[in-house]
Amino acid sequence: MRLANKQLSRSVQSWVKRVERRHPPKVGYHSELRDWVQHVILEAEKNKDFEKKNQFLSLLEDLKVV
Repeated sequence: MRLANKQLSRSVQSWVKRVERRHPPKVGYHSELRDWVQHVILEAEKNKDFEKKNQFLSLLEDLKVV
């Protein structure tokens, strides 16, 4: 990749860097969503809202599959 970057003009390199900064990788989104769902499950359990807890448990299982 470094060799390819050297062959690109400076304007193209600048554009690529701007795009990469503007659109960060989506790697962290999955773990943040999973953490949030776990938090909601704990809150639902604390509030004795078992229907909501079951819905989010199902969602959590779906997230583990992906």
